[in-house]
Amino acid sequence: MITENQFDMVFDCQQIFKALMNALARPGHIETMAPQIEKLETDHAALLAAGLTLLDNWRSFYVCGDAPELAQELKEMTYGVPAEPEKADYVFLPRGYQNQKSIREMLESVKIGTLPEPHKSATLFIELDQLCGGPETTLTGPGINGAITVTLPEEGRQWLVERQAMAFEFPCGVELYFITPQGQIMGIPRKIKVGGTR
Repeated sequence: MITENQFDMVFDCQQIFKALMNALARPGHIETMAPQIEKLETDHAALLAAGLTLLDNWRSFYVCGDAPELAQELKEMTYGVPAEPEKADYVFLPRGYQNQKSIREMLESVKIGTLPEPHKSATLFIELDQLCGGPETTLTGPGINGAITVTLPEEGRQWLVERQAMAFEFPCGVELYFITPQGQIMGIPRKIKVGGTR
């Protein structure tokens, strides 16, 4: 639900889009869309905000786990098209989704694009309680000068490890966004590799 402090579908979505793009351009760095999230009074407001920004009647989505209210809000407020994981452009994974499907199973079920059309792949939004506090993990790849160390919780780190283990042929693969309920975002593009833990 949009609060009295009105969420502006143009201005606020522009700010969110900038944060999302900056997060992918600077892998491992934390961006925020907290001012926009505060205007949405609903469960999974951060996931809803990303959906409001990216979805329209040409884009399909899937909500994993037990979050029917999020799926309904995305459908009603964006006209996005609900779809199964293997056909969805955007996949939203609220906290607790692991009880429904393993990380490997989810990565095996979503679109990874094709060599001629790599853009026809899925983007995953994974909701975590926080984006730090876990083991130190080194990331390398495009957008990173040498290497960067992040401290994603183990739950988030496992997504990176599993995606890397699947060894998608570049440019195929999936983009990952880790997002907190407070609106912090970390983007990890498909070509970023886990270099190890310390």
